[in-house]
Amino acid sequence: MNFFDSARAFIEGVKSVIDVSGAIQGTISDSISEGIERAFKRIRKPLEQTLMKTSLMLVSVLFMVGGVALFLENFVPYHGLGYVIVGALLGTVALVFFQEK
Repeated sequence: MNFFDSARAFIEGVKSVIDVSGAIQGTISDSISEGIERAFKRIRKPLEQTLMKTSLMLVSVLFMVGGVALFLENFVPYHGLGYVIVGALLGTVALVFFQEK
């Protein structure tokens, strides 16, 4: 066996390793994508429900804050001051909440 036969055998071995590694890479990427798809299907319904509940809560809070601001408008002498008071109150609550964490 001369040098060229050894080199040819080595190159054929490298090609087979590359082919096998490509097949392994394809299998791994398919497995990962299938796992992500299954996980998304599993959490999709609870995620949608959580987003719906959160959005309804935010809308209700928005209406309540607007109502309180309009209520305060009847008692303060300047137009818009009720909204400023409610905004300052909510800003203070948010500041205290984020400083505690």
